Amino acid sequence: MLIFVRRKGRHKNIMEQANQKPRRHFTPQQKYEIIKDIERCASIQAGLDKHRIASSMYYKWKRQLAVGINASLRNTKPVKSPELKKLEEENRKLKEVILQQSLTITSLKKEMNLD
Repeated sequence: MLIFVRRKGRHKNIMEQANQKPRRHFTPQQKYEIIKDIERCASIQAGLDKHRIASSMYYKWKRQLAVGINASLRNTKPVKSPELKKLEEENRKLKEVILQQSLTITSLKKEMNLD
């Protein structure tokens, strides 16, 4: 007697992926414009439907807007200024020099038995 077992797995996941909408990416300026356009609509829901945005996304962007467009709607770390990057690089190099000198001093003390 043969028993056939139906397995769930790979095929279902492939079908689910085919039905998913492609992920959209928005620039900070686009997010700002969408928020302002939704606020101009008759109702928030009408604006959300127009732009095909979830209400949770709208309110998240709106909260972020209170902090600042460029820093918060970007969803990434704040941009570092070129001067700050230069100082951080210089700091890293100086730390390497100090470490190298410390290792050299330690090895010389061992050679001279000055521990």
